[in-house]
Amino acid sequence: MEQYLSIKESHQDAILFYRMGDFYEMFLEDAQKAASILEIALTSRNKNDTAPIPMCGVPFRAADNYIAKLIENGCKVAVCEQMEDASATKGLVKREVVRVITPGMILTEELLDKKSNNFLLALSKTRDVCGIAYLDISTGTFKTTQVESRQSKIPEQLIDEALKVDPKEILLPSNFKTDPVYKHIRQAFYGRQITYLDKTDFSLEEAKERLLDKFKTRSLEGFGAENLHASICAAGAILSYVQNTQMQDTKHIFQIIPYDLKNFLVIDDRSCKNLEILTNIQTLNKKGTLIHVLDRTVTAMGSRLIKNWVRYPLIDKNKIQQRLDCIEELTRAAHIHQLIINHLKSVYDLERLGGKISMGQGNARDLIALKNSLKKLPILFKELSLFQSPLLNGKNFEERETILSELNALAALIEKAIRDDATHVLNEGGLINDGYSPELDELLLISRDGKSWIAKAEATEKEKTKLSSLKIKYNRVFGYFIEVSKAQAVSVPDHYIRKQTLVNAERYITDEMKQVESTILNAQDKRNAMEYKIFCTIRDKIVSKATLILKTADFIATVDVLQGLALVASENSYIKPFINEENRICIEDGRHPVVEKLIKGERYVPNSIKMDDIENQTLLITGPNMAGKSTVLRQVALTILMAQMGSFVPAQKASVCIVDRIFTRVGALDNLSSGQSTFMVEMEETANIINNATNKSLVILDEIGRGTSTYDGMSIAWAVAEYLHDLNNKGVKTLFATHYHELIKLEQIKPRIKNFNIAVKEFNDNIVFLRRLVKGGTNKSYGIQVARLAGVPDIVINNAKQILFGIEKKNDTDAPNPSHKKTKAKKKNKKDDDQLDLFGNNEQSIKKMLEKIDISSITPLEAINLLNDLKQKASN
Repeated sequence: MEQYLSIKESHQDAILFYRMGDFYEMFLEDAQKAASILEIALTSRNKNDTAPIPMCGVPFRAADNYIAKLIENGCKVAVCEQMEDASATKGLVKREVVRVITPGMILTEELLDKKSNNFLLALSKTRDVCGIAYLDISTGTFKTTQVESRQSKIPEQLIDEALKVDPKEILLPSNFKTDPVYKHIRQAFYGRQITYLDKTDFSLEEAKERLLDKFKTRSLEGFGAENLHASICAAGAILSYVQNTQMQDTKHIFQIIPYDLKNFLVIDDRSCKNLEILTNIQTLNKKGTLIHVLDRTVTAMGSRLIKNWVRYPLIDKNKIQQRLDCIEELTRAAHIHQLIINHLKSVYDLERLGGKISMGQGNARDLIALKNSLKKLPILFKELSLFQSPLLNGKNFEERETILSELNALAALIEKAIRDDATHVLNEGGLINDGYSPELDELLLISRDGKSWIAKAEATEKEKTKLSSLKIKYNRVFGYFIEVSKAQAVSVPDHYIRKQTLVNAERYITDEMKQVESTILNAQDKRNAMEYKIFCTIRDKIVSKATLILKTADFIATVDVLQGLALVASENSYIKPFINEENRICIEDGRHPVVEKLIKGERYVPNSIKMDDIENQTLLITGPNMAGKSTVLRQVALTILMAQMGSFVPAQKASVCIVDRIFTRVGALDNLSSGQSTFMVEMEETANIINNATNKSLVILDEIGRGTSTYDGMSIAWAVAEYLHDLNNKGVKTLFATHYHELIKLEQIKPRIKNFNIAVKEFNDNIVFLRRLVKGGTNKSYGIQVARLAGVPDIVINNAKQILFGIEKKNDTDAPNPSHKKTKAKKKNKKDDDQLDLFGNNEQSIKKMLEKIDISSITPLEAINLLNDLKQKASN
């Protein structure tokens, strides 16, 4: 136990898998915790002792499954191996921890989602800047960026970017807990593994030194990261963590890629969820999302890359056009496209194969998979050379011919050396082909001849002894031995030496057999050792080409994403969007890419949208629930996103401009766990839009003002619409769906606001939703008719009609109009409508609050907060 405790001392935060023969054993608190999680038997060592030591164990061949379960339950696992052959060692076998497996440090396929990256993310912070770096050690992907971080503001951009990365583990400096940003990080990543490192791991000087040493460069200018100090600190911390957990070189991590968020269309986390881009809000899985429709890739690399394209749509028109041109070429060459798909299906996950082999964990089957993939490259590249686009024909793939030549040689080496039927076990032989090594062939011949002698010996002994039950067998404990049944044991020759007595048999050895056994087993042991040595030499040659393998993997992933998008376009009648520079969005007969797939058997009603900065900048959409307002809003946002990621779009025709951000304020679920109501969530989303929207943004507003009084909500909605129309004297493209029909008056006041509604057909007090967006506003909500469609009983429906008639008859005044300064509301009796009596018992205090307002300097967010305060006072 002394050795165990000594090793455990250095890994207090991990469960120690302590190798003992064919098992990994766990002791003390580790055993108790692991046994509970893994649901395995908890036993004890020294059971008769006054204080027996708790222990449990798992077979080493099945360890991956057990480790996976521990990782899923938030544990870290330190794998401690025997560093010496126990049979050749006197005394205690030397043991060392060879790697620590954490949620962000996983290489084993069984523990990974093949279609998603497994990122480890680190955050560092200076006074005004936060650095974000993240690494997928299984693929070598290593990226970094920086965002502004002002002390007085919630770090929304930081949180959004970190959530977009979707890390499995987060690294923070130990002194970060006192930073105001910390609580927001904890809240955003509740339930994720957060690991705290010493603050020195994040120091600029040490972090930069680690990066320079890793990439063997004198500066980081070649990566474009020399002056990104916050990024350097975060990236350096990641390298420190990798070194301390993996304890070996990581040659597949050959570069760090800095990126600027200004080069991408930004979609914050809430908008990503609202639009159900990656996750279905209701089911929390992929079905019913945009990625579920668009991901028709056939390789794991492609599936991971398309998620990145969806998360980071482009704003560079030329890059967007390149992708669109590729898809157009592919859709016009259906036969070649199908050939490419067939070739890609035979390509394994080169990224993770390269990573696994580089980390010394690749087995013979991994090398065979790599060989089979590399052998597909020449014919795949030949088919791709028929295309004009550089993204497809490989002209943008630097040193393509040289790389292909070297990878072909690598495939030939593997084919010559490694047996196709090799097992995943590396120290039991059966790895290397006959003829590859003369020395190995000689040992193999001895081994085979020896086994042939054993087979002949059994027949000879049976004939000599006339013992029909006689068999020659082998096990690791006794080696080769003769087994005879109990009944015939009395007749064995005198030179047989008894070795073991069983219930139904006796086991013997002979001097001649032991001599032959020694020859066979020595040859076998030497052969196994030599095969392993040859295998490691070949694996090292592959590691030296890891950079070439990963560059090729990146190219193939890009081709796979493009072919997948072309397939989606062909199957769903998508069209190539035109990217204009006139700030216009013109979508003719547009469709929602997800909804049209979910309503099989029904005809999807397309809708057309025209937006510009001259007459149709804000489209105010009214109409009843269930009419399709939300679908129209979302389909426009998704169409823009798809176009800017370089995809064809679901429409008859589309000409769209490039937008810098997509904001959404749509139906929100109450965030009760954080003490936030629906109204507060709405106001936070609205404030985010008001504070961050630019004239180049697209804003989607699906109802504002729920969860508060009617006039409060309407006033906020009106003020927000006006603000967005007037933003920087230019306005912002906005699709605004609302139930507040009073807002249709804005069309008469603001020149770039236009009214639209979702058409409804009425007959016999019933309605039919036509799903068609038409010009003009409507002052009908059809709430009672919708209630009837929902199955509300007639007795309630009829009563509701009577109540509505009474309210409409009584309420013969217009709603307050915030933009008409001369409008005066009629006096109302308090008992008629408490909600309309603004001042109530707190009249004087509210008046004083209003008198103190400086209209010329108040911000929209301050106005919303003030309005909320007034509401609270009025309700009191």
